[in-house]
Amino acid sequence: MKRLILVRYGSWQNRHLNKEGKQTMAATAQKLESFAVGLFVVIAGAVDRAIESASIIAAHFNLPAVQSFPELYAAEEDGKLPNLQAATNVITQLGLQYGTIIAVASREYIESLPAHFLQNVLKVEAPAEPTHLNRGELLILDYEHKTITIYHHD
Repeated sequence: MKRLILVRYGSWQNRHLNKEGKQTMAATAQKLESFAVGLFVVIAGAVDRAIESASIIAAHFNLPAVQSFPELYAAEEDGKLPNLQAATNVITQLGLQYGTIIAVASREYIESLPAHFLQNVLKVEAPAEPTHLNRGELLILDYEHKTITIYHHD
């Protein structure tokens, strides 16, 4: 795997994306065009709003159905905390097949997974502050350069 792209899912109501969330994810899919090159896959945490967000991105690129993983979903308000090692294992396994992985994830993973990857997979120092993305924004973890780049809304 050359890069991991984390995307925070769109705004939602009653477990599903609302109109704004769908529009945000369509714009995010367009933004991803310059980053999603070569063989890549779109995955999601196992929750409706993440799967719907990932499906909008996958459809934009004419990709097959999105794979969802319970290891990529956390919700502090429900007492479900991130399992960083389990998420790392899922992503690392997929990384053997794909050059780029686009993972639609919850805030809890957006805040903690990049630092975990930098420290434990790439073996470099990670930023002290948690990563923050608004809905539909993306973060690229470049394995070759061992860097994180955040792309906010324009």
